[in-house]
Amino acid sequence: MRRFGSFIRDVLGCREIVGLRRALGQIKRRLLIPVVLALLLLNAGVALAQAPTWNSGYNGWWPGGFGYRPVTVQAPSYPCSVTAYGPTFNTHANSWNQNYGGGVSCTSGVGEKTLTISDQVLGPDGHTWYTITGSTFTAGPIGGNPLRMIRNRPASLGHVYRAAAVAKLIVPNGHAGCSINNTCFQTIVLTSTSRPLAP
Repeated sequence: MRRFGSFIRDVLGCREIVGLRRALGQIKRRLLIPVVLALLLLNAGVALAQAPTWNSGYNGWWPGGFGYRPVTVQAPSYPCSVTAYGPTFNTHANSWNQNYGGGVSCTSGVGEKTLTISDQVLGPDGHTWYTITGSTFTAGPIGGNPLRMIRNRPASLGHVYRAAAVAKLIVPNGHAGCSINNTCFQTIVLTSTSRPLAP
């Protein structure tokens, strides 16, 4: 009798384990499908947000055309930022041209700002970027907000371009007693590079 009772307990235990395994398997399947779908939709949303489009311009001053949204880089320790605009492509008289540029600003217009922009093309190795001769321009220094610059140049089909914007900021550092040794200002250099794009 003892063997039979032990056998019954073993069989019931196995049933419970098998039932538990089945239940866990169903739970895994039920959870796996929504999680995978959510990840796929999230990735699709990110891909859609990053796609270049025909646009009507940005921030009330940048011209429309085919391109990505501007790329802004915030200073890590100060309320200032630099933005790279372009390349934004347009066709004119059966040829492609591009706008590229940048902007820099600080909260309340504090500090002195200098902005340098350039147009770059991807080299044949697919890794090295070259600044196009004659595409580099500098504006400033100015004390107000914002400092912006835009340039236009021809674009060739089959070439990949990007815009680079470098801001040099001379801003107060806020250290007490800095006037004693003339160290009341700090220099911050910010660089923003747009996303690469071909016409």
